Amino acid sequence: MKSYTGTTYSRKDNKLAISRRHFVAAGSALPFAATALTGVFAPREAQAAKPQILESDHVLGFPTAPVTIIEYASLTCGHCGNFHNHTFGDLKKNYIDTGKVKFVYRHFPLDRFAFIAAILSECTGDDSKFFEMIDVLFTQQDNWTRQEDPALALIEIGGNHGVALEEFVNCLTNQELVDAIASESLIGSTQFGVDSTPTLFIQGEKYEQSRSFEALDNYLKTLT
Repeated sequence: MKSYTGTTYSRKDNKLAISRRHFVAAGSALPFAATALTGVFAPREAQAAKPQILESDHVLGFPTAPVTIIEYASLTCGHCGNFHNHTFGDLKKNYIDTGKVKFVYRHFPLDRFAFIAAILSECTGDDSKFFEMIDVLFTQQDNWTRQEDPALALIEIGGNHGVALEEFVNCLTNQELVDAIASESLIGSTQFGVDSTPTLFIQGEKYEQSRSFEALDNYLKTLT
């Protein structure tokens, strides 16, 4: 995991400031481009495969919860932000925290800045801190995605929530981590037919109904 490459930074007024040129250069090396939407990440014909919880997954909830929800999301996606900011809180309170549902978050970045944000979330450490960062990124989505340089805004968010700049840059240039995020997206697309975000799978079946809590509540009551 520690296959990092170097970067350039300087200290000024006791704050670590990365060179815009070096950060952008590192970000541009990510295996993602707009053309991926119609190429690598385009779904193939429908497959029979159903997503299952993997050892590498970030899971929120009790291991004994009988129902599993898997979400594929992009951190720059407005619909994903709406789901997390207006539905997820009630879902967590009524189903995850009560032991009825296990929730899995998987990356499906739709652009370069979503990929960088995904790396930031992975840079936090354990699942608890990972989900805290996902919450911060969606809560503040309207702010950081509209900055002149969202990547620099992500540096500030990381610094404010326990991810030092050096650590963030190390994660950004960690090829194993970058490949894992790209692979997670590719498998979602080619094996499970993910072609938009957010995409929810409940008990392995793609959920096609409204993502309001009321609709999810009615659906989950049939399963729990």
